Amino acid sequence: MRSSILIVLAVGFAGFGALEVAALNPDDGKTITGPAQDHSSEAMPDETPVTAEPVAKASIGTDQSCLTPALVAAFQPRHLELLDRAAKLDRREAELEDLEANLKARLSGMAQTRDELQAMTERLDVVAGEDITHLVQMYSTMKAKKAAAIFDKMDPAFAAGFLREIDSARAGMIMAEMGEDQSYRVSLLIANRHAEWRNKR
Repeated sequence: MRSSILIVLAVGFAGFGALEVAALNPDDGKTITGPAQDHSSEAMPDETPVTAEPVAKASIGTDQSCLTPALVAAFQPRHLELLDRAAKLDRREAELEDLEANLKARLSGMAQTRDELQAMTERLDVVAGEDITHLVQMYSTMKAKKAAAIFDKMDPAFAAGFLREIDSARAGMIMAEMGEDQSYRVSLLIANRHAEWRNKR
């Protein structure tokens, strides 16, 4: 009887010891679930490439389908037309630039010619004035009768211009020696020289 009780106690203590060992070593309980988790983690990478690769191929096919030979052939005439128009515009622009350069050169030449003509006119005016002054001095020093014979043969307007530049006393003496008709015509021309201005006052 006593030996039976001892055997039962020994078995009980052995069971409690096994439970304590299991509690102190939790890794032993995970040995069964560990391989299952590793198996699921290995399955995940296998699924990702399978779904990503078809998407990439589909996007590449979509991009390549945007420029088809039919679209290129359809836009080719319009492209050539735009190139031809651009070339024509470039030629027209070059022609306009050449025309502008020619016009500037002509205008510059005309301005130079104008300046030269103006300078020549000024020189001629000076020379002509000097010639008139010289003739007036000559007629002023001549004898009245000899000068009158020359003035009688002049155009009345021309004679009036000379007599207008000569001293009044000397001009009167020359006109007294001139013929009556020529003297009369010259007198009218001199009198009417500034008639319009006198009438406006």
